[in-house]
Amino acid sequence: MKILIIKLSSFGDIIQCFPVASGLAKKFPAAQIDWVAYENYKELLKYQQAIHHIHTLPHYASTGILSSISCLTMLLYKIKEEDYDIVLDLQGLFRSGIICGLSGAKRKIGSWNAREGSIFFYKERIMPPPPPAQERYLEFLRYLEIEPDPYDFGLPVFPQILNIKNYVVIHPYSRWRSKIWPWRNYLELTVRLPQYQFVFIGIGPWFPINAPNCLDYRGEIPLSMLMAIIGNAQATISGDSGPAHLSAALGCPTLVLFGPTDASEARPIGKKVIVVQSEASCSPCWHNICLNKKYPMCCLSEISVEKIIKKLMILIEN
Repeated sequence: MKILIIKLSSFGDIIQCFPVASGLAKKFPAAQIDWVAYENYKELLKYQQAIHHIHTLPHYASTGILSSISCLTMLLYKIKEEDYDIVLDLQGLFRSGIICGLSGAKRKIGSWNAREGSIFFYKERIMPPPPPAQERYLEFLRYLEIEPDPYDFGLPVFPQILNIKNYVVIHPYSRWRSKIWPWRNYLELTVRLPQYQFVFIGIGPWFPINAPNCLDYRGEIPLSMLMAIIGNAQATISGDSGPAHLSAALGCPTLVLFGPTDASEARPIGKKVIVVQSEASCSPCWHNICLNKKYPMCCLSEISVEKIIKKLMILIEN
């Protein structure tokens, strides 16, 4: 049996789909399970132990229209050659719908709430359950009469690479500016907890880190190094971001701050996750740039350092 999963992006969403691959591999141990994603997520997918082959596409934003069509055509040719038995479109958008519809698979399965007309490319459609988002992906397993394990991400365990123990990872960045907790709060946090070591990771606006109990690993680092740092941490603190999902999937105690997005929908899935949702009246707004002119960024600014320290202590002690 050959099964193809289509989930093109993004980092955190792909991680939340990993239990689908794990569930399929347990139910059909002899099956070949392949995946289609944008090429910048190929390295992440290599670490999911149930995946056999990864088909990639360049992201449409990085290529012109003609090049994008050409790459999609070549991908479709390769997929048809594989003669898949089942294709699962977990993305539910126009491009993923085309890949599913023209795959030549016997069973083409997608969701009833798929967008951009992709629903017309499916032979079978499933009704999505209520949030969180991962439940929509796990419903594909239930449809195939497979009991899902939401915590089976199929990721390896990495050895410790830092010369410190009992450290806390801080990821202060996000692609959305509106998701970033004020950097002064992170610095105050490290000052008020001198008994802990903190390791800063991520890519984003620069700010100084001078506290003696902090290590700075910001900037581009290999994904294997990132996974080793997070996987061996005592805890991770982050906004709503891909590394927050990675931390939860690796089993690291994870504390996530939510402002413009809704934790009930987008929370990372893990056995050791605490979320702090802003209580601002405008939260969640789902805007990547704050539109509150009177009190800019009030949703995350109103989350106090004191509250985060208390939640962090609960997370570590438990």
